[in-house]
Amino acid sequence: MMAIPSISTDDAAARASDSLQAAYFRGALADYRAVVAAKLTRQAAKLNAMSGKADSVAISRMRRQIRENEAEYRNLDGMIDAIDRRFSASWANRP
Repeated sequence: MMAIPSISTDDAAARASDSLQAAYFRGALADYRAVVAAKLTRQAAKLNAMSGKADSVAISRMRRQIRENEAEYRNLDGMIDAIDRRFSASWANRP
């Protein structure tokens, strides 16, 4: 008779703990991504208002800040996507 592999209680508890931590950090990253998105919206509006003015240094600075925030937003998306790929199966199996 073939033995049926079973998951030890410690392994199951560790996976459950990892899943809970991932869910927490995913939420924190999503919240921060929303903050960055709001900042980008404000910066885009400010840049639009500045475009009629001749202060090229200020416009250049604002564009640089927008690029930095866009990169941060993409990084946050990447981290959230990685968490989703790693833990989506365990979250789908929750009761």
